[in-house]
Amino acid sequence: MSHVQYVDELVKEYLLFRGFGQTLRAFDGDLKAEKEKGFRVDKIVDQFMQYIHTYDLIALRELWGHLDTRLFSRLENHFVPGIRKLENAVLKMYLVNAVINNKPDRVQEFFTKMTPELQGHSEWREWFALPFIKNPEENPTFSVHFSRQWQDTMLVSLHNFLATIFQCMPVPTLLMIDEDTNKIRRLQEENERLRQRLGEMVKIDSILDVNAGPTPQQPPLMDDFYIIAQESPVVDNPKTLRNLIRNIGGGSSPILSRKSTGSIKKHSETDANITKRANTKGRITSLSKSEAVAKRSTSCDSRLTRKRDSSVDTGRESKIKDKLDGSYILLSQEEYTEHKTSIIQCKSNASGSYVATGDADGVIKIWTPIPSPKTVATFTSSTANSNKAVTALDWISKNERYFIHGDNNGAIQLHDTRDCKTIWEIQHEGSRIVSLVCNPTDSTFVCSVSDSGEGKLLLYNIKTKKVERTLPLEKNLTALCSSFNHNGQLLVTGLSNGNVLIHDLRRNEIIDNLSCHSSPVIDIELTNDFTNICALSEDGKLCQRSLSQTGKVVWETKINIEKNAVHGKLFTFDQSGTHMLLCTQSGGNIYKMPPSPQAKILELGGHKGTLCCDWSTANQSGTCITGGAEGRARVSTLLSP
Repeated sequence: MSHVQYVDELVKEYLLFRGFGQTLRAFDGDLKAEKEKGFRVDKIVDQFMQYIHTYDLIALRELWGHLDTRLFSRLENHFVPGIRKLENAVLKMYLVNAVINNKPDRVQEFFTKMTPELQGHSEWREWFALPFIKNPEENPTFSVHFSRQWQDTMLVSLHNFLATIFQCMPVPTLLMIDEDTNKIRRLQEENERLRQRLGEMVKIDSILDVNAGPTPQQPPLMDDFYIIAQESPVVDNPKTLRNLIRNIGGGSSPILSRKSTGSIKKHSETDANITKRANTKGRITSLSKSEAVAKRSTSCDSRLTRKRDSSVDTGRESKIKDKLDGSYILLSQEEYTEHKTSIIQCKSNASGSYVATGDADGVIKIWTPIPSPKTVATFTSSTANSNKAVTALDWISKNERYFIHGDNNGAIQLHDTRDCKTIWEIQHEGSRIVSLVCNPTDSTFVCSVSDSGEGKLLLYNIKTKKVERTLPLEKNLTALCSSFNHNGQLLVTGLSNGNVLIHDLRRNEIIDNLSCHSSPVIDIELTNDFTNICALSEDGKLCQRSLSQTGKVVWETKINIEKNAVHGKLFTFDQSGTHMLLCTQSGGNIYKMPPSPQAKILELGGHKGTLCCDWSTANQSGTCITGGAEGRARVSTLLSP
């Protein structure tokens, strides 16, 4: 992060060169208003201290909230206690500074504004008495916070914590420019040192050969490598380095480009020198050995000639390989035909060993996709109502032995695949389970319940079977789909009005509301780096939005989906995030991101209407599952690029 300012100047220079004056002014305005201070930790800590010394509580809370949303919320779950401890320490320093400077009104203002947020925390229980204590610096409870040592330790801890985050967080390619330049420079220096060492070794070998008298020398293989070093171009960029490495093993090698007559001439001169130095007896021995050397040299040249002759075939093979690189290859396809009605839900467990598929009759099949589809267990909805289609299904993240499903009649059930039994059931009478997704790091799940157009978003505890909280949601709206981020702290939700909500589950609040579509969002997923959202609307519009730059549309496209049908997951990504499996009316298609007719690389086919899909990359060869309206599931085994 030390090169952010340098890259900022490069961007300004480029915008000025291109004549983008308006963009340059907007960029300068954003730089002045940015809260990360160019990712300079010292500037951020100074900004915190400035807000503390000027008693600007609102700005202090806004700065911490910005860092929490932008950075802290993306950390693993075990970092949360440390983050909260640092936040409390910053707030306590604010109070200590107000007390030291005799500002009781600021202390009173702090507790007036912060009481609703802090009153439930045991760490702050004794601090509510601070305004009523004389000389709190002498009180055993508060004295340590008035010491210079505690304040310095807190600032160092805050500084180190932010520095560690900035150092470990992924950075864009543009910020790697300085590191790449230094790497190239180191490679150049290393190449130069190797050339010098090779030159010295050749000189030493020649001195030893002169002192050795009539003893003939071995074929000058070292000299060949020395010539490679001398003929190699100076490495000015990574592409030149890659070309050099490729040339060493290919038909354009510096050795192969030299004429074979040069090699024969070199060996002849060597043999002549040996003959001059030798006596009569040594001359006979020298000549016999030099003939053997010449034979080896001729044999080597013939092999190199054959290699040059086959360069055409090598080029053809490399072209074929280039076509295959970066693309999936379809190895085999199987069909699972145990369902009698439309397959609405399909989901593989974490290891890819089992697939769960649910249909419109409320029947759930657990089966193995490889080597051939085979049923392991069958579960049926206990609902007496005929309208019992499986509308939601997900595997428990912590233990893939269990999975949860919800149906069209408001029932949620937890199933055990090993013992083939239903463990518990939750019933929402007169409602419909719209979506259901399990937390990747915790034993909780979020489900969307619709009751006569009124939607609820509930966070359940799997172990206790109880609602932990109701997530905030606007009235007369329904959450149609949801997805967690990697640590289970953020939840993105597609709504019936076309918007996307981002919930912070730790604070139980909405931190962003994105307007993505004009029709309901029926499927949503975070990209593999968790920096963008892909959302699909009911009218077939698929778009990708940026999380870091609110409102930025990365790309948009239009697809044909099955209209007016109950469906499950309609698109998903591979493990690398570079390819997308998308449900179409004729079957699943695989696209290179971003999806477009030109980016389509595979048609999996097999359906008259595709209602759900899943892509398991647990094993080396990816497995794509697609469920169709005709009641068949297609298993496509792919060779990963």
